[in-house]
Amino acid sequence: MKLRFIASLCAALAWTAVAGVAQAANPGGIAYSKTTNVLLYGKATGLMIAGRCNNTSSVFQTVRSRGGEVLKYITPVAVPDNFICSIDQQSFMNNYGAVPLWPFPSYGQRIMRPGNHMADIRAGSKWSNWLVGYVEKLMRERKFDGVFIDTCGGRPWSSYSNWKNWPKSERDAWTNGCVDLVRRIDAKRRAINPNFIVVNNNVWDRTDGSTIGYAAHKYIDGVSLEHPAAPGSASYHRAYAAKTFSNLGHRRVFVIARSVADARAWATQKGVTHVSSQSSESSYSYPTVPPVSFKALTDR
Repeated sequence: MKLRFIASLCAALAWTAVAGVAQAANPGGIAYSKTTNVLLYGKATGLMIAGRCNNTSSVFQTVRSRGGEVLKYITPVAVPDNFICSIDQQSFMNNYGAVPLWPFPSYGQRIMRPGNHMADIRAGSKWSNWLVGYVEKLMRERKFDGVFIDTCGGRPWSSYSNWKNWPKSERDAWTNGCVDLVRRIDAKRRAINPNFIVVNNNVWDRTDGSTIGYAAHKYIDGVSLEHPAAPGSASYHRAYAAKTFSNLGHRRVFVIARSVADARAWATQKGVTHVSSQSSESSYSYPTVPPVSFKALTDR
């Protein structure tokens, strides 16, 4: 009986220790089109991604006034074929049709997904130069705490891009273009507002032996890892979450988990700072109730 009691006590203490770190990261969320639950993230410090057509809503500024951080969503590599909304169009040179498209293998041939053609993200392109200026404007306006850069990274992962059949020269142009974009954004923020946060929703791995994308790590505060498996089955993503990023001191590694349980498990992993339980892209219209509690950060 005594031995069983000791064993039970040890188990209870072990559970208490685990529970004490079970919510080490803060909650984050995506409000792609609606603002339901957004105010729940207005604490020190939640993380909220403001969407393409709702980012002018006053609710995001209320979140900021209460201690939360709001990043503006931008997608520099996918240009909509059709009008979405006037707010979104402003981030595409005020006219989707004005954005130069990817020139290989012929102009405008590549698509990111149905209804979205690939933009000319090459280093020094007209589009890349314009986008750097657009993000600089956001830094100066100080209406957002940073940007959430969708898709740009080591490579596009959508099967529609046909990446596996690209020649190396084209692959390198795409990866180097994304690296150059975050490099120049980083240079701007260091000069204008070092507190400005830069996170991209992609890894910088290409899975073809090339490591040129890793140069971007020093220019960003972290990445978003979208719907990895539970930590115990996701050794690649666990290792990636623990990587070193910018030296500006405000690390943001955001795991969008597949469930509340997974979000809580990811919250205990090394390097992870924010977690969401928005289980699929179809759930991105507004955030769930925060899946973990809030922990004050002192890095800003």
